[in-house]
Amino acid sequence: MFPRYQFAEATKTTTPMLPLVFLGPTLPQKEGAALLAAEFRGPARRGDIYRALFEGYRTIVLIDGEFHGAPSVWQREIVDALAEGAAVHGASSMGALRAAELHGLGMIGHGRIFQWYRDGVLDADDEVALTYGPAELGYPSLSEPLVNIRATLETAVPDIISRDALRELVGLARARYFPQRSFLALLASDVVAAWPGERRAALARLVTERRVDQKRLDAVAALAAVAGNADGARPVGDMPVRSLWEHQRLLAEGFAPDGGGVDAAAMARRAGLSADELGALRRELSASFFAAEWARERGLTVTAEDIERERQHCHAAIGYPDRRVAPLLERRALAARAAQARCETVGNAESHPGWRAIVHDWACRNGIAHGDLAGDALADWVIDAGPARFGYLWYFEVDLLAALHLGGRGARFRSAAVR
Repeated sequence: MFPRYQFAEATKTTTPMLPLVFLGPTLPQKEGAALLAAEFRGPARRGDIYRALFEGYRTIVLIDGEFHGAPSVWQREIVDALAEGAAVHGASSMGALRAAELHGLGMIGHGRIFQWYRDGVLDADDEVALTYGPAELGYPSLSEPLVNIRATLETAVPDIISRDALRELVGLARARYFPQRSFLALLASDVVAAWPGERRAALARLVTERRVDQKRLDAVAALAAVAGNADGARPVGDMPVRSLWEHQRLLAEGFAPDGGGVDAAAMARRAGLSADELGALRRELSASFFAAEWARERGLTVTAEDIERERQHCHAAIGYPDRRVAPLLERRALAARAAQARCETVGNAESHPGWRAIVHDWACRNGIAHGDLAGDALADWVIDAGPARFGYLWYFEVDLLAALHLGGRGARFRSAAVR
């Protein structure tokens, strides 16, 4: 797997930047560049919007995004980008989905597909999904998205097919797994095979000569609109939006001893932890977070018994609110499940393969690289960087306080935590 980004120690810039566009199979990037002067990257995945903010981009255009093989762009990171004052546009594919979900909070949607999702005409994510080839070949499409099949067949009504036939053909295409959808498969279906030859030939000519690439049309419209600033000021939704960091700080302050701050070093001193113990605990919490994500990406789950088993390994203070330690307990149970699953995969009888191996595997599968680091060195860098660096909703002080209580070292915080 080729890494998509080489993370560097960067800081936010005050220099005006070009828009950032996430574009892949929907439209060749060279054609996109002819419409809009921008920085172009491949399909977005989880954390890419946060990275864009960190790098200083203030206008972000989301067209293509990962659906399978990597975590999808998270709604939360788009909301946080909007809260930070960035203009976020969406169209065609993942961008249309997210814009339909978040247009009330200020994300700007473009095109027919966005309107279909926004108005409830479409409700399934796989309407825009397709398989495609590697970046080196320009992300060539290897299947036909259902939205293009819909748009093309609509042009056949009423000259070639009736409205009822349109619904039947769309239903046939929808019933196929998205990587297997194509006009060729539709023409070869039993339904079309039963038609008179002249009608079959007319439909074949239409899908060959007058195919409607709705995703492409919407991408062109979005890029042209951004280039012309057709939308003016970013609309503001009615719902209040907090940035990720503000939200996390407010959450952490709910744990804070005596209602005070959430300084990790101060909390560690109060709990009797040395600086070395605090550092080790941070690494442990960070590593277990990534191990839990490794498990989730493989569809692994935990039971109530798994979580209770983790609880029994701890010494949680009686009366401490379960809702505040439950997320950490579940994550630890998932991390334990990840360790077990990886041992089974590699045929290792050890009960614990070490967090580095799992974190390294997680990084490689998510296309994360840092300079020339590899193996344990890459895993150590990821663990030290922490989940928030990669776009996850993680605040160390929150986990720290939960861990202190689970470890029986948080009694001094109890009066503040249960009030």
